[in-house]
Amino acid sequence: MMRIYAIAVNTFREAVRDRILFGVVGLAAAVLVFTLALGQLSLDQERRVVEDIGLASISLFAVVVAVFLGSSLLYKEIERKTLYVILPKPIHRWEFLVGKYAGITLTGAVFVAVMGGVLLLVMGAQAGGSAGLVGGIAAGLLALLGLGAWKLSDVSRLLLPWSAALLAAGALFAQGAGVAVGPVLMALLLNVGEVSILTAVALFFSSFSTPFLTGAFTLGVWLAGRSADSMQTMRSPLLGDAIVAVLHGLARVVPNFNLFVPGPGTLGEAGAWGYVGTTTAYGVVYTAALLVAAALLFRRRDFL
Repeated sequence: MMRIYAIAVNTFREAVRDRILFGVVGLAAAVLVFTLALGQLSLDQERRVVEDIGLASISLFAVVVAVFLGSSLLYKEIERKTLYVILPKPIHRWEFLVGKYAGITLTGAVFVAVMGGVLLLVMGAQAGGSAGLVGGIAAGLLALLGLGAWKLSDVSRLLLPWSAALLAAGALFAQGAGVAVGPVLMALLLNVGEVSILTAVALFFSSFSTPFLTGAFTLGVWLAGRSADSMQTMRSPLLGDAIVAVLHGLARVVPNFNLFVPGPGTLGEAGAWGYVGTTTAYGVVYTAALLVAAALLFRRRDFL
């Protein structure tokens, strides 16, 4: 377990230092702030527009993070030949792979928490919360992050508690402004579940393929998973029975990512936490199966 933990920590540290990830975070934050302007263009639906577009953008950017990290980090270990130093040590290949998975998933969870905190601050401001308080919260948290970067040799150790503090501060602020925080938190949790499955998909392909093909295959699986419900119920005389049968079979094989983006109002109904629990359990089972398959392939891979 300690070997997996060490690989996960090093993977998380490497991931959060990637400049491309900083660009994705900045772009996602800008989109969330821009939802305030989009909300003003709607007709008495400002809060719904901000929430729906904000959650959709977090989901999309989290997918980008999972695909990018899942398709590149394992290959970097091979390309820089650091893997040749690690594998001769007393560590199993499956432990290395699981450690990589845990580190990438943790990075995705931190990303979702940070963006979720920003979204809740934006929703609270849109609902009439004090703009000065929003500025104070943002300034305080940024100052804390800057102080940590100055005092600590490794700022990545601060990111997990800092992201949790940002999410908690955003939730408290939004709740004080009259925003229903529960459905937003459930949607963020489902986003993490989607990221966890997609990371396992990326590592499965990365265990035997190149980064470009891994990214393409993973995006293809994600698109198919988002269309799983449509493929399952598709009935069209134009496609023919053979193609329809293939689509039905594909819908049963790929992970159903539609479960992680339920329709409007679903998470506000009674029993919503039960839905989140069953969907999370589905994600855990699917992820475990993917990691077992990836470990078997990675075990047989020849690096000579």
